[in-house]
Amino acid sequence: MFSNVSEKITDSLVKSGTVDSDERDIYLFGVQQGLFVILNVATTVAIGFMLDVFWQLLIFTGALIALKSYAGGYHAKTSQRCYLFSTLLTISVTSAIKYVILHAFAYVGLIMLAGIIIIMFSPISCENRALDDLERKVYRKKAIIICAIEIVAAVVFLCLNLQSVAIGIIWCLVAVSLMMIGCLLGGNY
Repeated sequence: MFSNVSEKITDSLVKSGTVDSDERDIYLFGVQQGLFVILNVATTVAIGFMLDVFWQLLIFTGALIALKSYAGGYHAKTSQRCYLFSTLLTISVTSAIKYVILHAFAYVGLIMLAGIIIIMFSPISCENRALDDLERKVYRKKAIIICAIEIVAAVVFLCLNLQSVAIGIIWCLVAVSLMMIGCLLGGNY
């Protein structure tokens, strides 16, 4: 997707002497990943503004990055699939934030169900994101702590009648638990 642009940027860095030619491949990979991150952020911001849920989506994204980094779950095999999946996830979550209005007790039920799944199965190791025993132990502990913090935060925001803040965290917990279930069921594309 960004191979030509990445090649040109990396080649210009090598020609200018900023990057040693022996390290070209490393920088090429870094430039490609950087461009994908920029594209993902721009897409998320655009969707958030278009559906008028930017702040809730920002909360969702922050909570998702913090939790999924340690809990694991679905990981796409290619950057293009990752971008497509991330965009579909963003559209789904923004639609849920905007159009799915539940009673506070239903949100608490979602929080608890998602939390149980995350705590029971963390960390999930998929084919293209394998974990060794030490990583598994460390990631599990961090995933449980982050999950617990997010659960408490969501419940507190619900109790304070700040549902617009809580739902970003709630849909994060739901999304992570679904990605974990998808990975457990063999969904690695």
